[in-house]
Amino acid sequence: MKIGIAIKLGLLLSSLGVLSAGLTGFYAHQASRDLLITAAKKELLTSTRVLARRITGTREEIARNLQVLASHPVTLEALRVPAAAARRSSSSAGSSTGSSAITSDAQQQLATLFSRMVAANPAYLQLRLIAAADFGLERVRIDRQGAALLQVSGDDLQEKGHFSYVVETLQLPAGAAYLSPISINHENTANAGQNPPTLQLATPVTDASGKAVGVVVVNVDLNGLFALLAADLPETFRLFLSNDAGDILIHPDARRTFGFDIGRRMLVQDEFAPTAEVVAGRQSQVVFEAASGDYAEQPLVLAFTEEATAAGPRNNRLILGLGQPRDLVLAQAQRSGQQILQIVVALSLLCLVLAIVLARAVTRPINAVTDAAQRFANGQVPGRLPLRRRDEIGSLARSFQQLQGQLTEQLAELKKSQAELAHLARHDTLTGLPNRRLFEGKLDEACVHSQRYGGSVCLLFIDLDRFKAINDRFGHDAGDALLVALAGRLLALVREGDTVARLGGDEFVVLLGATTSRPHVVAIAQKLIDGISLPLAWSGAVLQVGASIGISRSPQDGVTRLEMMAKADKAMYAAKASGRGVFSFSSSAELDGGSAAQPQ
Repeated sequence: MKIGIAIKLGLLLSSLGVLSAGLTGFYAHQASRDLLITAAKKELLTSTRVLARRITGTREEIARNLQVLASHPVTLEALRVPAAAARRSSSSAGSSTGSSAITSDAQQQLATLFSRMVAANPAYLQLRLIAAADFGLERVRIDRQGAALLQVSGDDLQEKGHFSYVVETLQLPAGAAYLSPISINHENTANAGQNPPTLQLATPVTDASGKAVGVVVVNVDLNGLFALLAADLPETFRLFLSNDAGDILIHPDARRTFGFDIGRRMLVQDEFAPTAEVVAGRQSQVVFEAASGDYAEQPLVLAFTEEATAAGPRNNRLILGLGQPRDLVLAQAQRSGQQILQIVVALSLLCLVLAIVLARAVTRPINAVTDAAQRFANGQVPGRLPLRRRDEIGSLARSFQQLQGQLTEQLAELKKSQAELAHLARHDTLTGLPNRRLFEGKLDEACVHSQRYGGSVCLLFIDLDRFKAINDRFGHDAGDALLVALAGRLLALVREGDTVARLGGDEFVVLLGATTSRPHVVAIAQKLIDGISLPLAWSGAVLQVGASIGISRSPQDGVTRLEMMAKADKAMYAAKASGRGVFSFSSSAELDGGSAAQPQ
């Protein structure tokens, strides 16, 4: 008997320890994962805002550079020569005299200035001076071709008066800037900016009277510009850019960009539904996770914000986004999860070892074992039980708490509520006695123990006599009070190792905790009948009932719970049929030589 209790106690303590360690590890891992996702979203949104401000600053810097070039005296001087002379002088700079020579020198000086400006700005693909006259003839043009710079001259200079960046810029006041929409450059030129996505910024060149006589225009390589702007971002970040209609301009997959240029629009709001609010102008920023469609296998954490531009007569918005693979965000959580798992395994092993040592060292009276079983029935975790009763296990619990980290007050309340619910699920709410579920588990354990180690199991099935009359006459409050009182009497009449339970209504059962001889069972049954029949004073009335008891024993009446319960129930009905207020054995012939029934 002692070996069985020690084994069960050891399993109970080790199981609760492993469960507590696992739950704590799970909650800690989930919390760290959520915190990492939140931090990643904030980082992405902050990086997106910083990048948007850098775009604005870069655009303003380009506009200032153009204004410096447009206001330089040599720029206006280069526009004064007629178109034919400009083409001759640009093709043979320094070979003429007079006004043509002056203009040639001015063009060459301006070309040198343009070259230095393009060389100093890697994102500049082309820098040009275009006259308002002569159908917008280019007067000075510097193209970037790979790492080299090319000065275009002579008949290669083209007329650009029909392009919007010339027409609209000439309508601007001095110092204003024109900003084109982002597009693929299809102008018939040989420079490196013909195929990549580009945008044009331009500013007018005005004479002394304030009349616009030309424009200075720069073609900016969008990919190169954003590569420079995003150079300080982590390599894992992915860059997205769309115009105010949602057309994708920059995307990690180049096949999804500039769909409108090939007659098939590709919109950012179609790929990422939350961005529709930003495209529509109802929100200035959104942060979300993409984990479906093309991103089902590799989800992204994304942040999008709008970057308003205001240059010339246009008011274009850019929708800028940054993304980061969620797996990379959660990599740190996975590492911490492995550490938590190691701690949980170590704690589980520690709980198992300590449980075995404690179970083998148990020498306290049976009431201590009963108290431990009661705590188990109430669903209490080992972190609370040892702290109140045993210093050694309390030390283990404190070590567990230190290793596992600080448990929040909310989690403690949750576990407390779970323990209370577990207690209610296994005990009768009226009397506090074990209910049918708990009793059947104890009876199963007793039957298994009897088959394995020998001995017998004795079950007493009690049904109250005349209880319905009490309810009908005095009401259910009186019946409840009587049941509570009878439960207390039954507990007082049985031994510490015996189990008293209420199955429901006016039915009680008693499981004797040790092998008991027939005469002893007879004495116990009679004592229970006598104790139950004692009157109870209640609200000026006297409540009194009797009891009929059916008794089954193993192995005579069966070796399983179902057999024992069925035989005891049948014996109880036999006792009622014998006149009530008596007990009856199920077996007609006992192994120890008694009779089958004992009417009283």
